Amino acid sequence: MRQSGDELATDGSILNGFDYRLRCWVVNGIIQTCGSHAHHGNVDAPCCPHRGKWITDVAGHEVR
Repeated sequence: MRQSGDELATDGSILNGFDYRLRCWVVNGIIQTCGSHAHHGNVDAPCCPHRGKWITDVAGHEVR
């Protein structure tokens, strides 16, 4: 699991990096579109229902 480059907020949630529980990329605390060609256009992809939301607003986000 790649965690060395992740930047954490003071509460331990992902600020910039990858949230392994939600399986999504986070930039400045906001969930990003996954960008995977396998998931392109697939609304059932794990990250897609939450894209554009603050990571801390999504139940079950990773806290380290």
